[in-house]
Amino acid sequence: MKCKYLLLLSAFAVVSCVKPKIDFTQVNDEMVTSNAETALGVTIDPNQTWSGIMHGSITVTADADLDDIVKVQILTESPFGNENATVLNSYECRNGDKVNLSYEAPEDLTELVAACVNSKGVYYIKVFEVGDQSISFKASSQARTRADETHYPGEGAIILGSPVQSFNSQRAEASLNSEYGNVMVKDDGGKARYYDVWADGSWKNDLLWSVQSVTDEDWKVENGCVYRPVKNNDVDLATVKSICNTYLQKTGGTHQTYGKRNNWETIAQGNAYFNMNNNYVVSDGNPITIIPIQMNSSEGGSNSIYYYYYNPAATAGMSSEAEANYIKSLPKYKAVKGFSSSAFNRNKEYLLPYFGDHSPGAGAAAISNVIPKGYKIGFLNRKQIGDYTNCKSGCTYGDGRLNVEVNHLFGHFYSAMDKSMKQTIALSADGKSTQDKEGLTENGMKWNSPRIGVFSANNRTYMCFEDGADCNFCDMIIEINHGTEIIEETVTPEPEAAAYTMCFEDRPEAADYDMNDVVLSAIRINSNTIQIALVACGAEDKVVLHNVTGATNLDNQEIHGILHLTEDDPFANTEIGGQVRSAVSNFVSTSLTIEEYLRNIYIENLKTGKVIRMPEKGKSPYAIIVPLNFNYPKEGTNIKKAYPGFLNWAQDMNSRKDWYRAGEGSLIFPALFR
Repeated sequence: MKCKYLLLLSAFAVVSCVKPKIDFTQVNDEMVTSNAETALGVTIDPNQTWSGIMHGSITVTADADLDDIVKVQILTESPFGNENATVLNSYECRNGDKVNLSYEAPEDLTELVAACVNSKGVYYIKVFEVGDQSISFKASSQARTRADETHYPGEGAIILGSPVQSFNSQRAEASLNSEYGNVMVKDDGGKARYYDVWADGSWKNDLLWSVQSVTDEDWKVENGCVYRPVKNNDVDLATVKSICNTYLQKTGGTHQTYGKRNNWETIAQGNAYFNMNNNYVVSDGNPITIIPIQMNSSEGGSNSIYYYYYNPAATAGMSSEAEANYIKSLPKYKAVKGFSSSAFNRNKEYLLPYFGDHSPGAGAAAISNVIPKGYKIGFLNRKQIGDYTNCKSGCTYGDGRLNVEVNHLFGHFYSAMDKSMKQTIALSADGKSTQDKEGLTENGMKWNSPRIGVFSANNRTYMCFEDGADCNFCDMIIEINHGTEIIEETVTPEPEAAAYTMCFEDRPEAADYDMNDVVLSAIRINSNTIQIALVACGAEDKVVLHNVTGATNLDNQEIHGILHLTEDDPFANTEIGGQVRSAVSNFVSTSLTIEEYLRNIYIENLKTGKVIRMPEKGKSPYAIIVPLNFNYPKEGTNIKKAYPGFLNWAQDMNSRKDWYRAGEGSLIFPALFR
């Protein structure tokens, strides 16, 4: 869990006060421009202000579907499972209050997030566009329907077809019928491998059922599933998209720069629902429907989602192995046919009927639209690419105990396994020729890892699927619309306050533009308080900070003295493996915005006698203000190399406003003070 604010340690060190000079020598613009054109190689946008901050305000009505609201906030993005979210402003209030919040936000954002937070730390959010004047949660805070009043098919209206064997069943049967008790499955390259994990026959009776017809004009059957078009679709998809794209980063997250992420630890190991209940949901005694909201998998069309259910009393007192074997023999019913689409939508609502507690027969009718209250409902994904002898074909479950066999399949599924998961694979039917293999993923899955996760946000519950190999758990995302007990949302750790970084070059006429000679950080604590900190020193010359109003340990002080550096070793927090110093900070009272406060700060180089202020519009970037905890270039690295998008922004201030998010990892200094 991260702290609310930057871990900037206040070091009220005793440093000699440097008396400011009366007459300051300004930098030579011609020399600065000439050096910048050589070092950067571009012509500066004449409108460039060298600040990545935009300003706005919005009136927030604290009317989210939460009890005991204690504050509202403006955030950069959704806070659910997302360490990149930061707080732009926060105000204590109660349910129903209207609060006007000003904010300073990274200028590359077109959307921000308003949040209500209750006394338990549960968040309810809504996305708004930059420039919106007001926002209310009421229209989007309708809790998931708990008791449905719409029409459902009558008893006997839903008819099953004939079942098919699951891939687990087919492999178990092949193992039992083979001479050596194993089954052949080809790897990605078509090479035969032989497995004995299905040889115990526990999957032998695993059957999959689909609906063949429904005699109700409001409902239809498609690909063996019962559905209807979504009615009264008033869910805010922009907010759903924000929640899912930050909780489950796949193709870049919200800002398309974070890159694909291994979500395994977030979804399973760090997910309370999995740890408590193996990702099962529980019927609340009403019809259960689910709605696909995204199928961001290139192989989505090969997927089919099935459900099963059981009375927990039936497995009471069983061992974990016995319970898993009981579940293996339960009938599984088709719920949703997969497809491929990166778009978020809520078009079709799928019904999960109840067919009784025992295996039905072909042509059997649903007993009820309601799975009995208190029953557990589990889900699986059947991925079919070829037949059971293809390593990409398999049934994968939210209950990880049911994935042990498929997780052994070398190639597609096994590549998601942790490197510690080692196995000896038979290369011949008799098992005499073998090959040792280990998983391919750092912090990857174990043999009994789930491949479906369950999480909750904004009073809605979602299932997220990993259909193959990369552990991102966002190949399919499905909303459990209603009919199951509401999963109480876990407390969301409060995001830290947003930081802004100010970087100086101490010799503009001869700058190397590594932008780390003096590095300051500022965050807003409340409407009247800013925390200001000296973060790094990459200057050899003695440099004095000026106009750090209210920060007595920083204002008019020489930076090497502040950080206790010597002439022989003058750098701190700019070199990998170099000196590390705690940032020196102070809390200052000011009515200024962060940008106004930072723009007033300037430095004096005692060796050259020059004063360096924020550049005038269109001048060279010997001082810049960057959003968030900026990973500035490491010592001696030109910013154009550390951040290739910087030059685009320098030439056109409306281009690549997100340049600071895409640094070259080996060329930047990681922020130590998050």
